[in-house]
Amino acid sequence: MQRGAATKEHIDRAALRLFLRKGIDGTSMRDVVKEAGISLGAFYNHYRSKDELAWTLFSEEWSGIAIEMRRRIRAEKTLRGRLRALVGYVFGLFDADPDQTGYVFFSRHLHLRQVNVRLPNPHLVIRLFLTNAIARGEAQKMDPEIATQAVMGLVIQIIDARMLNLIKGPLAARADEAADMLHRMLKA
Repeated sequence: MQRGAATKEHIDRAALRLFLRKGIDGTSMRDVVKEAGISLGAFYNHYRSKDELAWTLFSEEWSGIAIEMRRRIRAEKTLRGRLRALVGYVFGLFDADPDQTGYVFFSRHLHLRQVNVRLPNPHLVIRLFLTNAIARGEAQKMDPEIATQAVMGLVIQIIDARMLNLIKGPLAARADEAADMLHRMLKA
């Protein structure tokens, strides 16, 4: 059991590195197998295809991010506190594992059509949080979907800029700055 879990972890980490460097389409199963140092048969013990691997890597992390976002938002009492918790969490997640977090945000356009309402979703968590903030008068009246896209866009673009080395250093150190910018944009 432990050996199987270790092999799966090798596959996952190798795929993340390759998918970020070469893209999903530019990465073959043989590339993943070689990078992971395993046999093709060992790959098939864990995944049926490269597409299943790519979806699994995305959906498990996407769901986990949503669940933790919801928990952190609920723990805060103010709009500013919720924004700081949300941004701080995502930026800290990126700092801790840039391959995994970078892959999720870089590949989301390839996978979003497969996301359904049963899968926890960061977009829906943010939209609900902002819809409630607008209804309580904490945030200015605006279309919640536009506000959601603005919040997600800022967070994702900062991650993209860090991955491209346009922003240096840990993102967690910049979380309050980004959250305060969002707060100024949203507050009533």
